[in-house]
Amino acid sequence: MIYRREIDGLRAAAVVPVILFHAGFSFFSGGFIGVDVFFVISGFLITSILLEEMRNGTFSLAAFYERRARRLLPALFLVVLCCLPFAWLWVMPEEFRAFSDSLIATSLSGANFLFWFKSGYFAPEAGEVPLLHIWSLAVEEQYYMFFPLLVMAMWKRRPNWLLAVLVAIACTSLAYSEWGSRVFPSANFYFLPSRAWEFLAGSICSFMQLKARKRGNDPLSLLGFGMIAFSVFCFDETSPIPSTLALVPVVGAMLVLLYARQGTWVAALLSTRVFTIIGQISYSAYLWHQPLFAFARIRSIDPPTLTVMGALTCLSLVLAYVSWRFVEQPFRRGERRLLPSARSLVASVSLVLAAFIAFGIYGHDTRGIPWRLPAPIQEFMADNDWSKTCLLEGSSGWDAMPIKDCIFNGNHPQTYAILGDSLASSLTPALATRLDGMNIGLQQITHSFCAPVAEVSMVPHQARDCGVFNAAAIDYLVKSKVNTVVLAASWKIFFEQSRYMFKGEEVATSDVSQRLREAFEKTVGALTSAGIRVVIVYPHPRGDTEIAAKVAKLMHKGTAAPTITIAQDEFIQQSSPAYAFLDDPKDRHVLRVDPAKIFCGIETGRCDLAREGKAFISDKVHFTPTGAEAVADEILVALRRDDVADGNGVAALSSGGF
Repeated sequence: MIYRREIDGLRAAAVVPVILFHAGFSFFSGGFIGVDVFFVISGFLITSILLEEMRNGTFSLAAFYERRARRLLPALFLVVLCCLPFAWLWVMPEEFRAFSDSLIATSLSGANFLFWFKSGYFAPEAGEVPLLHIWSLAVEEQYYMFFPLLVMAMWKRRPNWLLAVLVAIACTSLAYSEWGSRVFPSANFYFLPSRAWEFLAGSICSFMQLKARKRGNDPLSLLGFGMIAFSVFCFDETSPIPSTLALVPVVGAMLVLLYARQGTWVAALLSTRVFTIIGQISYSAYLWHQPLFAFARIRSIDPPTLTVMGALTCLSLVLAYVSWRFVEQPFRRGERRLLPSARSLVASVSLVLAAFIAFGIYGHDTRGIPWRLPAPIQEFMADNDWSKTCLLEGSSGWDAMPIKDCIFNGNHPQTYAILGDSLASSLTPALATRLDGMNIGLQQITHSFCAPVAEVSMVPHQARDCGVFNAAAIDYLVKSKVNTVVLAASWKIFFEQSRYMFKGEEVATSDVSQRLREAFEKTVGALTSAGIRVVIVYPHPRGDTEIAAKVAKLMHKGTAAPTITIAQDEFIQQSSPAYAFLDDPKDRHVLRVDPAKIFCGIETGRCDLAREGKAFISDKVHFTPTGAEAVADEILVALRRDDVADGNGVAALSSGGF
């Protein structure tokens, strides 16, 4: 295949906007479409090479895959290896576990599946994922797996039909991507079926080049380059890509490939030394930029400035040249290349991939290798986990109540109970400790995903036993000697479901509002009518990221006592539907504890998730021991007031130090 300088220039025009978009330069709001242009270029070059070798009778599938491995893997392995020490030193356990997962996925050419499952490409936290950009390499590798096999099969049987088949597949893929952009946009962004038409657009260009005279056309090449530029500067993260909208940059790339021949203005621009040099190192530049940006964000207390990101952009190009010159080229050039035989290449690649996978599995199974971090950070993370003791799952463990191993301080004459889901589980140790000082025992009756509402459950399979569990728990409590029950749950999550199960029947949200109210009132009423006092713990402020890990990360960066807050208006808006349901039961034996009074208002208009280095929330929802102690204290204040009002229990509560 004849070398065309302008194609290297087009690579540069694709990679630079991607890098600047990831760096945060808002002017390049659609820079991510550079990936789409890359896919077109790949489809064009690979198809051109395959067709030439097919016509000459020199095609070998093994040789094709060897060339792809030499082109892609050495630089990729280098970048991944360079990521390891920085991830080891700077990344928190949960993120390191995710990094370990990405090592495995990268090694198995499945990074696009992992990142579809884990995070959105445009999510705020995506900027701190060092290997996020490898999703596109995974898509390209998957394309390389299937496309040569299709060409081989068609060439042997119906070579004249090959173009028609590729056009049909491309049209199908384009239609699928348009539908997918509306129905499941995240999967549509990451998966090969939605992207195949972009590669095949390049393949179609290869066929058109064979059947037509190879001559330039200034108007068409300028139109194509303008379409790419328009996409870079006018698209943004709300643009549904891929879809028919992606025809703008894709057709633009096709026009440049077909008509930007030597002698045209576009070819003259793309053939300049700056463009061709960046184009030659574009693959390495793409590999280097995201880890540099991600680790800079991970390590910085405040978001890096555009000046810093600009400097890192330049550094990515310098590193790209070094890796292109001393890694990419030595593995690809003729007789003097490194690992000259296919056997030595396969053995070396297998060894490296096995090492990456083994390390990734170790990082995943150890939950991010927490002991690699400084001792104070390790201690903070260990001290701020949430309690999963006696948190039941599935249909076993609660055949008989009370649950024997879930009675705390059972030797005391008086016993309370806490009923709910995993949030109640996180609250239990602190409440049990507080009650122990008052000579009161505590029974824990908690089940994952089971808000304490009789005969109702959420639809997810983890919650399928909740209706039966709650019914059994309430039946036990009304017959027991327990005189106070605390109801605690992730009420916001429970009351915002799209569907529920009522006595085994699935019902949509539009039909359940009144039924939910009746079910909750029935639950509370069953307890109060049996003479049991009920304490309802209301929703609390929650995070959109792992709060304890965020505090640890800030401490690791040098912030001695971080405070993390959310807007109080945001919390009120999120929680108001749950408040409306929880306010309904009017029985005088129902007490209400509102954690917002603890966590909100220290700073006007803000709610604290962590205050001066003390985290109240462990992940996004569950209480740390510190948060649980604060809520437990508020529960005891409510109980004291009620006991004083009733004229009983004053002595017991006084002994607790109130």
